[in-house]
Amino acid sequence: MSSLPSIVLIDDNKSDLDTLQNSFARIGYPCLSVLYEGNEPDNMSGIDHVNLDMIKPRIVISDLNLQELHKLNATQLAGPIVQILQKLPLNGPFMLYFWSRNATTVEPVLKVIYERYPDIPHPIHWGVLDKAQFKSDQQNLAERLASNMKGSRVFDALCSWEGRVSTAAQKTTNSLYNLARALEPTDLTDFETRTTEKLQSMLAVIGNETIGIRNAAAEPESAIELGLTPVLHDHISSVKNEADSVDWENAVPSIGRNIQLDKEVATKLNSFCHIEEVGIDYSKGSRGIFLELSSDVLNDPEKRMKLESRFGSSLNTIIDEEFLINIVKETNRAVVREATKIGFIEISAECDQAQKKIKLHRYVIAALTPLKHTPEGEAEFELYGKQNKKSHNGIYRVPDINLHGIDYMLQLSFKYQIGSLPNESSWLGNPLLRLRDQIMVDISFNCAQYISRPGIIAFK
Repeated sequence: MSSLPSIVLIDDNKSDLDTLQNSFARIGYPCLSVLYEGNEPDNMSGIDHVNLDMIKPRIVISDLNLQELHKLNATQLAGPIVQILQKLPLNGPFMLYFWSRNATTVEPVLKVIYERYPDIPHPIHWGVLDKAQFKSDQQNLAERLASNMKGSRVFDALCSWEGRVSTAAQKTTNSLYNLARALEPTDLTDFETRTTEKLQSMLAVIGNETIGIRNAAAEPESAIELGLTPVLHDHISSVKNEADSVDWENAVPSIGRNIQLDKEVATKLNSFCHIEEVGIDYSKGSRGIFLELSSDVLNDPEKRMKLESRFGSSLNTIIDEEFLINIVKETNRAVVREATKIGFIEISAECDQAQKKIKLHRYVIAALTPLKHTPEGEAEFELYGKQNKKSHNGIYRVPDINLHGIDYMLQLSFKYQIGSLPNESSWLGNPLLRLRDQIMVDISFNCAQYISRPGIIAFK
């Protein structure tokens, strides 16, 4: 591994914990040691006294008998482990190891945990380690631990990739810092002052140039981070040169072969590649953001009529003619229209980010339609088959996505566009998702093609 994931050690014996942590530190494996305090009445999980917000565990190594039970009962041993696994922020792949001399004890404990608590994250790999061996023999500790980490080759390869991307972010910061480093300082204070001031000036200029001075003043975090992103991307593009192709070949045996995906997996992969689910606090001016039509406008007849007069057509007509007429039978259209979320997607050009004035964002109308429908008293149907056609060339269909567990068809219409300041428009409701940069490039290209298509007058 070029860089190691976060390792968490948990034990109720402080002496053992310190010895184990020293063993890991001696071979250069960073870890967080947590003393289990299960006897404290205010410490429900036994690790409540530790702030876990700053760690993202990839490897969890715990004593199996955290309550020093004399009789090893699987149900009793499982209790403290359950509390720990519920408390730890395990949001991705992780390995779970237990200190135990008897592997047959561990398996029944895990069976109890995952039969009774199905909501607890499952490890991608689990195993048993001998505590005495790790405490006594340092000579081969690194080799033994590295071998254990390769219990799941795909986990090992992903963690190595994570490490290389993290290194790319550090290279970005380092390169900027080296530019700002004060030369020939008179003392430590002089170095700190001059270097800090130069860093602040350079970051300010980067942010100002990225989205414009007035916009940067309103959103400094967006300005600076967007400005640093191109350099970060360049460093990330070079991480492949540091990867060991053999590791990926071993981790992903089917690489280089034709893989048949079922529809469920394909939809989830589309979501992974093309969208980010966002909360209601996400910026309404972000490029690629999908904003629902405000419920105030949708449910207020007067406001809705005003919006429809701007578009020159009713919302129902727009939804039908732009998005549904060629993919839904007329008998089912009302059901599908009712389930469709109408909204707007921000498609402003990248260069607009650097305007030296307040940016007027550009939005196109869009529809988010569930793929499955079950009319009351009728059979379920899906939006697939021979009728799955676009209404006209100005419709862009995003590959089917999964949002909050529901498969959707997302369509944009370049025919209906509006310019607006996002925080001043009553039409723009809550953000639901953001389209990622790669697909936004394709959308922008198709939009430019549509609005610039030639037309001529011909007399015959």
